[in-house]
Amino acid sequence: MPFRQIRAASLGKYVAVAASLGIDGRALLREAGVPVEAIKDPHTSLPALPVIRLFERTAELSGCESFGLQMAQARSFGSLGPLTLLLERLPNIREAVHATIEFLYLFNDVLAMSLEEHGDVCAIRLDMLPGYQSPQIIDLAVGLAYLALAGASARKWRPEAVHLTRQRPLDPGPWRRFFAAPVIFAEPFNGFTTTAVALDAPNPHADELMARHARRLLKFIPREGVPSSFAERGIRAITQLLPNADATLARVAGQLGLSPRSLQRQLKDEGQQFGQLVDDVRRELARTYLLESDRSITSIAGLLGYHSPSSFTRWFSATFGSSPQAWRAKHRGSVSA
Repeated sequence: MPFRQIRAASLGKYVAVAASLGIDGRALLREAGVPVEAIKDPHTSLPALPVIRLFERTAELSGCESFGLQMAQARSFGSLGPLTLLLERLPNIREAVHATIEFLYLFNDVLAMSLEEHGDVCAIRLDMLPGYQSPQIIDLAVGLAYLALAGASARKWRPEAVHLTRQRPLDPGPWRRFFAAPVIFAEPFNGFTTTAVALDAPNPHADELMARHARRLLKFIPREGVPSSFAERGIRAITQLLPNADATLARVAGQLGLSPRSLQRQLKDEGQQFGQLVDDVRRELARTYLLESDRSITSIAGLLGYHSPSSFTRWFSATFGSSPQAWRAKHRGSVSA
């Protein structure tokens, strides 16, 4: 698995939030191998997996299902850093979404964001890369995205609905209070649905000159940890396109601004093949969905881009040596044991 990073800003309020739940955050940071001093500088890059495991461990020990959400709630629009200087001066939420996608590397390189439009219905998707998905880190990511977009509109924008892949918690109240919008759990994607009208509503605080200056300042921030290989960029695009059964060579190449032949050539130069990348992403996602969710096999098949459960089952059996149902029963049993 490639070495990926999360900026220490994600842990800025960790010790205080953990303490409010009766947890010694400093001790858990040390246990996770994250230096306490490192989280004082929001621009410090930390290995992603220890941070993600830290979130899950804290939620488990505190018995707080909404820990990741509480971490988002402890932040403000201004605390999201220099990106806010640009977002609040853009003409509308549509441009704020595009700017957030452009500068997402300022926060981490385990998250992909996209805007999909189907007539007047628009979906703002947040996809964690395979191997980095966990309920708490997803809650944090969606919560921070909500703070960024609501803040960019001076709290005027609200999604039509918030969609989360996590299972419905015992008490969904914290999510509904935080988002002030309908929250739907066990969904095929994480993110928001909204309307084209809401995306294009003018921002009264827009200022083209100040936005231009803010964008110039953001360009000076080093692109630490940004995936540079075509294989890694391809993995991001495949992750986003799989649920729509659209992770084809042509479609992925188009997202990367290449022709299919050029993408194949670039991947070959890196010792990679497109079909193998798709299989790698599917394997990671299949493990995650089967082990960490109660989704049906039909639902998982759709999320992995298969039109029928039987097609998914044939692929899974050839890849893992057993049916999805049998693999889930065996590995869940071994985890609980």
